[in-house]
Amino acid sequence: MNNLNEKEIIKKLSEGDKVSFGLLFNLYYKRLSSFAFYYLNDEESAKDVIQDIFAIVWDRHEELKEVHNLSSWLFSMTKNQCLKKNAHLKVRQKHADYLKYRELEITQSALSDLDTSPLTFDEINGIIEKTLKSLSPQARRIFEMSRFKQKKNREIAEELGISIKTVEANMSKSLKVFKSSLRHYLPFVIYLLQ
Repeated sequence: MNNLNEKEIIKKLSEGDKVSFGLLFNLYYKRLSSFAFYYLNDEESAKDVIQDIFAIVWDRHEELKEVHNLSSWLFSMTKNQCLKKNAHLKVRQKHADYLKYRELEITQSALSDLDTSPLTFDEINGIIEKTLKSLSPQARRIFEMSRFKQKKNREIAEELGISIKTVEANMSKSLKVFKSSLRHYLPFVIYLLQ
């Protein structure tokens, strides 16, 4: 773009001319996007930055009278927006890493406190037997076929001559009863009831 065109664009855009804004957008969008992508290495972030740049240009179009080199001004703004975006991404990554770290810490603590002694498993087995006996005969049979014989709901329904919905309803009720009775042994429950 030669100086005359640039000066005309700046003048018209500073007066709020939308056609000049469109021309500016078409002339610089691709170049600024490539520039932003080079530094951010993320297409979505680069697009965000360039959208912000053009929003700023339109919001501050009256100040363009002060701009002597449009290319320099646009690339400087893009650079600054990339720096802000990069700082934001770093903070977000640090926060995500911290959350992952805390999650691992909590898991490690829970595992350290987890009692895996034979006595605990004997207790769990006793609770399971007691809970099984508390179920209705049909619910108990469905639960045993599903969890101990690894049969699918369709197979259970066919074998017992009932609908799949009946199998699902009984399993849902049974699982709620087991989760309640084994709530103090949650890590084991998740494993045992799958």
